[in-house]
Amino acid sequence: MIRWCIMIAAGTIVAVLTIAHPSVLAENSFLDAFISHEILALLIVILTITLASIGNIHLTLSRMVQRFENRAEGELAATPARNEINSSGWSLLYAFAVCTVILLVKGGTDSNAYAQSATNGAGLVILLFNMLVLKDIYDTVYDLVKSDGGAREHEQNDATRGD
Repeated sequence: MIRWCIMIAAGTIVAVLTIAHPSVLAENSFLDAFISHEILALLIVILTITLASIGNIHLTLSRMVQRFENRAEGELAATPARNEINSSGWSLLYAFAVCTVILLVKGGTDSNAYAQSATNGAGLVILLFNMLVLKDIYDTVYDLVKSDGGAREHEQNDATRGD
């Protein structure tokens, strides 16, 4: 819920700046350079690292499901977490695609300050969205590690070997 409030606030700020003072976002030399292939490079790094984390989350969930006496009950309990994680992964991929379209639009509107402001602002909102999704995924990782008793198996193995 808080993620959507932040996104709405950021979108509103970008819209107001674009309508009232487009030069704030349009004539910013940093934004001009960053909202380009540079933001795509950053988003693809975030996407690849996050997809690896999603894979690890699924492995952890599978390990936790195996500990249930009734495997079907464990799968049922893990399904909402799996769905949310999958949704987060897909939303990052869609954000990357939307950012690519925004950059194509930006390339075709070099002389229009309003369009430049809107595309620069939209790029920042997409980056914010990616950061919020990333935070949500890592919160999930930390919650799973806390609730997964198998996360401490290596400590028990070290203790029994005398390491």
